[in-house]
Amino acid sequence: MISLVKRNISLYLTDKAGVILSLLGAFVAVFLVMGFLRTALVSSLVDGFGGLVTQQEAGHLLDTWLIASASVIASATTGLGALAFYIRDRESSMWRDFLITPLRRWSITAGYLIAAAIISVFMTFIVYALGTAYCLVTQAPLSWSGVVEGWGWLMLCCLSFTCLMGFVVSLLKTFNAYTALSIIVGVMFGFLAETYVTTAMLRASLADVLAGLPFAQASALVRQPYTSAVIASLPVEAQQATIEAMGISLSVGTTPVTTTWSVITLVGVALMCAVGSWLMMARSVQR
Repeated sequence: MISLVKRNISLYLTDKAGVILSLLGAFVAVFLVMGFLRTALVSSLVDGFGGLVTQQEAGHLLDTWLIASASVIASATTGLGALAFYIRDRESSMWRDFLITPLRRWSITAGYLIAAAIISVFMTFIVYALGTAYCLVTQAPLSWSGVVEGWGWLMLCCLSFTCLMGFVVSLLKTFNAYTALSIIVGVMFGFLAETYVTTAMLRASLADVLAGLPFAQASALVRQPYTSAVIASLPVEAQQATIEAMGISLSVGTTPVTTTWSVITLVGVALMCAVGSWLMMARSVQR
């Protein structure tokens, strides 16, 4: 099984197009926000607080918020990208070669999921580290304890979303379907995680729906510690309103989405989808 994990990781890293495609969601989010939405978002923050928040403070807030959000997107899309070889092996009947080895079916499927989780952690770390370096260069306030805590939540995101993507991929039969799914997930995840649009830009009913899903909850988990130093530097009158408007804290109606609830949701997704994907993959291998 360890050999199979190494094989899947090696195949992923040597496929440069696949690596870029798996980072598509994070790239799109950064490109859209920095290229088209940054000026509008910064101006709305400054105008919304009547000058209490300066252009520089709003810019630092948006930068840290975006890095946290893009890292969450990467935790999902890179795990999905690493599962490409599951589909290729299924389509090419490569499993027939694996089945003549002493490997059991559960270890074959585990080899794909473990490799995808490792790749997700590694690639997300790169995105997170580069984003943190950018924030340091632009002199955005960062709390190192917050950076470390944010990384801890990202590891949970990597595990949870890799299991989720594993279950979705286990339902596919062709590589063309997988490619279409990758493009859709890369684009849609930014919306579901409230990255392309902030909570303040959404209708209350839609904001409540997104807040009840694990994607926005994962983003909030990472945003809270990562943006804590920037939020603390804002005027007291603007802090809570900013936290709510930027999706740093979530609520469904009048009920706040707590950290405990978000963790339970992500762990639940990881457990259910891990079992589901393992059962579906094992069934496919048997066929």
